[in-house]
Amino acid sequence: MNKTNARLQKIADFALAHLNESYQKRSTEAKANLDRYLAGVEYRWQHTLRVAQFGKVIAENESADVELVVAACLLHDIAWFDTTAENSREHGPIGAEQAKPFLESLGYTSQQIENICNCIAAHVMDGNPGTPEAKIVSDADDVDRYGPYRILQWCISDIGDYEKLAAKLNERIKRLEHYREENPLFTPTGQQLFAEQLNLQLRFFNEFVGEKKLSVMPQI
Repeated sequence: MNKTNARLQKIADFALAHLNESYQKRSTEAKANLDRYLAGVEYRWQHTLRVAQFGKVIAENESADVELVVAACLLHDIAWFDTTAENSREHGPIGAEQAKPFLESLGYTSQQIENICNCIAAHVMDGNPGTPEAKIVSDADDVDRYGPYRILQWCISDIGDYEKLAAKLNERIKRLEHYREENPLFTPTGQQLFAEQLNLQLRFFNEFVGEKKLSVMPQI
């Protein structure tokens, strides 16, 4: 294993340990609610790994610093369980502060640390994130947020109420079509991957709603 991979592995170990520790500090009720929506530590970590994979692909295609992007992707959600739904956007800036001392221990330069921390902080903010690496981390996060697992999360809470779920997905279809038309991601590679995810969700939701319309007695 080369030095770069060893350093990234240390970052991954740090991120997972922090997520587990933060999750365990949540109340029993909060943990039960997260688990009910399939949003506990296992999901958050699998999401993190997928974001790192998307980030690597985008960085390679956009000629950005691949190691810094992957490092930031691995750390982008470490403060997720340190915030609540009311202040969830703060997990970016909080995570950047939590990551900084650890990054210093790994031998990154001050400029590299500033870049990584900016990526972590900016991925939840509106507007242009600034650096090429921050744009890529933001894009990678959005690409995964519209992937197959999110289809499951959208359906799970109302799976027992066919009418309610179909109505909810009809509204979701409208929003996804708007996103597909606007495609707000920052990089060409990110936009392409995002469009593929949107098409996947739209196909599934449209098929589901269409199936609902078939769930009646035929007229003869």
